[in-house]
Amino acid sequence: MKSIKYTLKYLFYFILLINISACKTYTLFPEKEDTPQHDFDINLSGNSPNYSEIKYWVEHPEKEMNYTSLPKNYTDTSFKSNPEIDVFFVHPTLYLKGTSWNADINDKKLNKEIGNTAIQNQASVFLGIANIYAPHYRQMHIQSYYDLKNGLQAFEVAYSDVKNAFIFYWRNYNKGNKFIIAGHSQGTNHAERLLKEIILENDSMRNLLLLSYLPGMPIKQFHKDLPTCSTPNQLDCFLSWRTLAEGYFPKDWEVSDSISCVNPISWETDSLVSENENHLGILFQNHKIHYPKSIAAYNHNGVVWIKPIKIPFARFYHMKNYHIADYNLYWINIRNNLRYRLKENGHN
Repeated sequence: MKSIKYTLKYLFYFILLINISACKTYTLFPEKEDTPQHDFDINLSGNSPNYSEIKYWVEHPEKEMNYTSLPKNYTDTSFKSNPEIDVFFVHPTLYLKGTSWNADINDKKLNKEIGNTAIQNQASVFLGIANIYAPHYRQMHIQSYYDLKNGLQAFEVAYSDVKNAFIFYWRNYNKGNKFIIAGHSQGTNHAERLLKEIILENDSMRNLLLLSYLPGMPIKQFHKDLPTCSTPNQLDCFLSWRTLAEGYFPKDWEVSDSISCVNPISWETDSLVSENENHLGILFQNHKIHYPKSIAAYNHNGVVWIKPIKIPFARFYHMKNYHIADYNLYWINIRNNLRYRLKENGHN
């Protein structure tokens, strides 16, 4: 419970839809009519999703329509139609307006938005490398981060769905495959807890776990069997980073050497600045990769600081907190590094 309160306290200040856009901005302090005005009531959270029904998976190998696709201007000659590994992906918070503490699992508009943003721009990094399993879940309202009395209860509902989805995946779809756990923001919180309470406490699960991606939150090592990844070719570890503009650090964020942070260009945990030449491009809202060699980054006090991005009209894309772009900024770097890790460890 203490770790959850810590996470909720040190969240980001602004959240935008998961794409690189200068105009779609959502404050973390929505209008009163867009937030719950009642105390949490489990009876108002709706029914638990039945994960035997494909409709409760936003992305799944058996769905007729998939949200994941490769960037329009990106070619992958190593793409696999039937990968030998899986990824279980937990999407971030997109429930920003509503009067319930947890999202309606049957909200078609919200579910489509999740697919067109988080799945298309984040989970897509694994496409053709791993089979993607991403559940819908009753995510907690963004306001939960500021009202801990009600928010912690909403968090429990959301996590219970994620846990049930993973257990269903494990019993019905895994079939002995090695797998990856990945998330972002709220999804990272649920993934961390899933690893700590379920996967790393089960020998069969732990032995098949290859890697964990936990960006967007201040993550400390939380289990003796899952260290921070410290080299670019390491497996059996976790990766975490939070992206801020150079020189910016939110005053309420903790400064601690124990917060895990990797540079998602060099894949090192040192404080050396990665070269622009090693940055492979940014995934933009039009689902195209643009501007390779535009970012130099380095680790500082448990976050990734990026120098001013070298792109035309950069001032329109400048942010202090690049939380929304933790995957987009490094999309090809993440993908290429995963392939490298797998190859170096005999997973071709």
